[in-house]
Amino acid sequence: MLTFLTQPLLNALKNVNLNRVYELRLRAGRPVIMNYGGTYCYLGRLGIVAGAEVALTISYAEIEEIIAKASEYSVYSVTEQLRRGFVTGSSGERIGLAGVFVYEDEKSFTVKDVTSINIRVPHEVIGCGEKVYKFCLADRLRSVLILSPPGRGKTTILRDLARLLGSGEFINVLIHDERNEISAAEGDFSLDVGPFCDIIRYSRKGDAFTAAVRALRPDVLITDELVSREEMEAVSACVRGGVEVIATVHCRNVDSLCASPIFSVAVHEHIFERYVVLAADKIGQVSGIYDRDLRPIVATC
Repeated sequence: MLTFLTQPLLNALKNVNLNRVYELRLRAGRPVIMNYGGTYCYLGRLGIVAGAEVALTISYAEIEEIIAKASEYSVYSVTEQLRRGFVTGSSGERIGLAGVFVYEDEKSFTVKDVTSINIRVPHEVIGCGEKVYKFCLADRLRSVLILSPPGRGKTTILRDLARLLGSGEFINVLIHDERNEISAAEGDFSLDVGPFCDIIRYSRKGDAFTAAVRALRPDVLITDELVSREEMEAVSACVRGGVEVIATVHCRNVDSLCASPIFSVAVHEHIFERYVVLAADKIGQVSGIYDRDLRPIVATC
């Protein structure tokens, strides 16, 4: 985990509990900031420090080195990942990039002159999906949409749901892992997603869904972060074809879901049978579960 970091950062992290490190924000010439247990703080040479003046700083050259190491010094890998605006580490770390976006045509771009990165650290929390599983999936497979703002634990719950679904009956689970952060699969699976799981990585959702339904015959498809009408249409086609879908979106609550011109179609067309809302102020906590008509299932709250 985080082996691509510079040595000063690795040394500093030896003095904190890595299980509580959710994000590292590295900006060229600025102090290093860490999301530690849901609270932002400064990271110094020996761990957490009180102020910016004693925090570690990162240079532009060190940011370039981190990106290169995370991509294992592969020019092809770096180029392809920069076109997606992020790099994925070998343990599923998502490294978001801020710099100059250069468009190659109307739809594709690459990022150069990266001046800051945000490293989101994946966590394997066995059992964190049990409430969602109990009220949404224990009696039968259903399509489920999980809602929350960024960084509230959606991906961690998806990972645990894959494990739970594959731990009992013979259920074929297909994970569409666009950024390789659900499974962190590089050869062997780095994170536990259960024994009956196939993984398609780094592909567009439409392509992955089509290939999966035609050839891999999943019973349920798990995918992260729906962001466009095209992706919603791909999910709808999958569900109509008899494959249940468990997905996530960035929405604060069901009201913001209904107000979205992209995501409200899910409600109008009854694509999902359950909607799970995570708390905005506490990572991984379920604040509400709703049926296909957005009626609350009171027992879960």
